[in-house]
Amino acid sequence: MSRRRIAARPLLALSLVLAAAASPVLAQQSPPTQEAVLGHAPGTRITRPAEVRRYFEALRAAAPDRMVMGDYGATWEGRPLFWAAVGSPANIARLDAIKAATRALGDPRRTSPDQARALIADTPVIVWMAYSVHGNEISPADAAMAAARRLMDAADAEAQGWMQNAVVVFVPTQNPDGRDRFITTFEAGLGAQPNPDPLSAERSEPWPSGRYNHNLFDLNRDWFIQSQPETQGHAALIRDWRPQVLVDSHEMGTDSSFFFPPEANPLNPWIYPQILDARERFGRNNGARFDQAGLAYFTRETYDAFYPGYGDGWPAYFGAVSMTYEQGSSRGLMARRRTGEVITYADTVKGHLTASLSTIETAARDREKLLNDFYAFHRDGVAGRGAYVLSRSAAVDPAAADKLAGLLVRSGLEVGRATASFSACGQNYRAGDYVVNLSQPQRRMAEVLLAKEVPLDPKFVAEQEARRARGLGDEIYDLTGWSMPLLFNVPSQKCAGAPSVQTTAVGPELIRPVAIAGSDATYGYAINPGTAGMRFLTAALKEKLPVRSIEEAFTLDGKAYAGGAFIVPRGGSPADLDERVRRIAADSGAEVTALATSWVSSGPNVGSDYAFTIKAPRVAMAWDDPTDAESAGSIRHVLEREYGWPVTAVRTRRLGGADLSHFEVLILPSGGNYKKILGADGVASLRAWVEGGGVLIGVGSASRLLTDPDAKLLDSRRETAVAPEGVKKDAGEGATVPGVEIPSEADYLDRTNHHGSPNSVAGVLAHAVVDQEHWLGAGVARDLSVMVRGADIYTPLTRGQGTNVVRLAGPDQVLASGQLWAENRRQLAYKPVAMATELGRGQVVAFTQDVTMRAFLEGLKPLFLNAVFRGPAHTSGGNDEDR
Repeated sequence: MSRRRIAARPLLALSLVLAAAASPVLAQQSPPTQEAVLGHAPGTRITRPAEVRRYFEALRAAAPDRMVMGDYGATWEGRPLFWAAVGSPANIARLDAIKAATRALGDPRRTSPDQARALIADTPVIVWMAYSVHGNEISPADAAMAAARRLMDAADAEAQGWMQNAVVVFVPTQNPDGRDRFITTFEAGLGAQPNPDPLSAERSEPWPSGRYNHNLFDLNRDWFIQSQPETQGHAALIRDWRPQVLVDSHEMGTDSSFFFPPEANPLNPWIYPQILDARERFGRNNGARFDQAGLAYFTRETYDAFYPGYGDGWPAYFGAVSMTYEQGSSRGLMARRRTGEVITYADTVKGHLTASLSTIETAARDREKLLNDFYAFHRDGVAGRGAYVLSRSAAVDPAAADKLAGLLVRSGLEVGRATASFSACGQNYRAGDYVVNLSQPQRRMAEVLLAKEVPLDPKFVAEQEARRARGLGDEIYDLTGWSMPLLFNVPSQKCAGAPSVQTTAVGPELIRPVAIAGSDATYGYAINPGTAGMRFLTAALKEKLPVRSIEEAFTLDGKAYAGGAFIVPRGGSPADLDERVRRIAADSGAEVTALATSWVSSGPNVGSDYAFTIKAPRVAMAWDDPTDAESAGSIRHVLEREYGWPVTAVRTRRLGGADLSHFEVLILPSGGNYKKILGADGVASLRAWVEGGGVLIGVGSASRLLTDPDAKLLDSRRETAVAPEGVKKDAGEGATVPGVEIPSEADYLDRTNHHGSPNSVAGVLAHAVVDQEHWLGAGVARDLSVMVRGADIYTPLTRGQGTNVVRLAGPDQVLASGQLWAENRRQLAYKPVAMATELGRGQVVAFTQDVTMRAFLEGLKPLFLNAVFRGPAHTSGGNDEDR
């Protein structure tokens, strides 16, 4: 249009502008393309997290009446975590009312059926689309941008029809730190053009890969423990919005097609039946859309719905139809499958875009039923009876009970703290104990997190036994035991009726300060051990306060203390000791008692050789190959993030020749072949360092190095599988072997399926017993729950070789929760979980299981921390200032 024509008709031009502003359809015929904003079309380049956000901001700027955005936190590296809600202009304008309606539907105690019907008639379904929780699962985030643009296209009649019935919340990049790490390594290996060869550098991720967040946590396993900021913020956001449909979009191996529910067995029995029915409906519509697009898919295979810690597991117990989608990954811009077919990044983006739009289509179509089922889910909850009682007063570590209560609140549960003593389940409880009433909307969440046992379907177990009899692996995807009271070592009981005691509502705080007992601190202070006591210890050491530990039970100033308690004397402390102790006690939640005197009426004296001085240890840990990234990450997280203690991460290849003389402690996380990486000279150097006064701690499969005969560090040995009767383990080593008869097919299967290692355990909680007289067991509960995974089993140390500080229970008692095969029960019985031995002037400690796994084994943290902080006090010269 010419300049003269515009000038000649100013009123008409102005009226067209005003009309466009008033009409969303006229104002936004075409949202900005990804190419226009970012310079590349969908699927042609892997979009960095900052660019993903920039594109969503461009969409919002183009149509602010159709999208709102917000932040729900920040990553460890400071990247913002954001969400974007898309809907019709009318629905976006009333988002607060929509959220209030879903919260009302989520609590039938205040919303009658008639009120619910009225709300359902006028409320859109909330569809939650979460993408790329694993940083190297790249296509979902790009698909999120394409899906959002489609929904915001006012000229797209089909999409706008969906938007009348749905509000869609996008969380495009759940793990921007990991995504950026992946893209950086991918681009560093990229040549002049993408190379699909499996060996190409661009498709070979160095340790620790882009899967994990900065702390090397698998965010898809963190939902009920919420140890990471990415999960904490996302979980709080879901609790606020209360979606009815949720999709967690992933990638899987390159040779696979696309997975969506229905899931494989086993299914968790606490999943609401209507949710399973809905997953079938979503799956059928997805299948129809994939058929139309010519895309392959599969259902009911590989991915089960048993463990509640996933991004699609945890939300199910909020009443959401939550689903995992998995796309075969190009892990770059293209990849060659075993069949020779080349899959491109654009192909993978197309798969997730197709699934995303199909999901939104189904949700909009089924809006009324989904909302009715959502309300019914919560009515089912409040119809529950009984309660779980968590005994803080009976816990060896009361602070662990406090943290457990706070985490349950963060999972949407109502938790009460008793204001008086009471009786329940035939037991007596005290004021301060916790009550989780099962007549509440999230009853199924309470059951799945608090039950000691969530049973597998007996038919599924029988099928797995049949597979194992044929020498095949089981089909269990993740843990089968995760009971939070067992993880935290907190006594719990499920009662048929709710106790009749007044309670005060518990908040989401994980640390609850305890008032300092006593007022006369003439001598100093005593601090009870446990998780809170260890937080006090690390803070006190950082402030250079003098700390002594009495590792046997004693009575001081008229009060009895368990072994492992800490003493902070006034002598040698700064003048403001009282102020510092009050602050540290409040921050740590430790139980602290003022001491008027150091007079001990029973047990070791504070000034005796049985009271050990705890000094600030300098800690190193192996980092990089062959460590398992998750194990290394969880160890570092527990020490640095939870207990504020610095760790020097050393690349493992440097350890063999490194000067470790300025470290008191070295930790080897669970991992692969340390012996190969370190070499014989490196292992000898480690042994010499221990003999000189160092503390070497092996975690999980790192115990393989410690028990290797060539290492000469620990006299335990890793066991092979128990052979069937009549089968010799060395039967194939000679030129000839003794002849045997095979009388039956069962005997044939026994012999042909026998292999060198015991059967691998998917993940169970096992009962273990602690030697509290050893320094490693000081202040630790006598009975613990231990997570047992994998196939490693070790022989116990004999007298003179060291101490089996923690050992598993007998075959009939060893299983606490989960599915454990009969032969594993027998072979695991009485085997060590923690071993310690003196070596020269130093100490070697082996944890045969990963005691810091996922940072959720709260009951085992004092045991691990004892190795780090008490270990150096039990070396000869380990605390010398000249080391």
